[in-house]
Amino acid sequence: MRTALSLSLPLISALTLGSAALAQDASLSEDGLSYGPRPAYLISKLPEGALKSKLQSCAAQKPSRSTFSIGHRGAPLMFPEHTVQSNVAAAQMGAGILECDVTFTKDLELICRHAQNDLHTTTNILTSDLAETCITPFTAASGDTPASAECRSSDITLAQFRTLERPKWTALTRQH
Repeated sequence: MRTALSLSLPLISALTLGSAALAQDASLSEDGLSYGPRPAYLISKLPEGALKSKLQSCAAQKPSRSTFSIGHRGAPLMFPEHTVQSNVAAAQMGAGILECDVTFTKDLELICRHAQNDLHTTTNILTSDLAETCITPFTAASGDTPASAECRSSDITLAQFRTLERPKWTALTRQH
């Protein structure tokens, strides 16, 4: 399994992330692994001090693959959870194991999802014909009351789930 992943990773990377995404990080190891841009971004936001200096001293460190390193839901700080892009990024950062949370659809098919009831925050279900399947219909914010909705994977079939779009976002815009 590990060999198959490492052999197919460059092909998957080229197809899903494109060469521009790989070229953005000059700190690739000999294996083509990278920590990605997120650690450097987080360090840059720290106030000057001992912690920031210590973390900056690790900048030249090269990542290495470990079968003990687990990509939980892929690389969720960089890409939407449970997507091909997120799993490829986790593998590129050295994860030897890719793991996902599992829930089910109305027709009892298993899907990788963080939660059974998060479709309203992670897909376009509220703007699709499937909005009527939501257990709690969308209610707009009013005064001090926040907007609300609840849409569950167990209320739609696998075929319906596959029609939903997952918005593209970055760790900088993610709000949950």
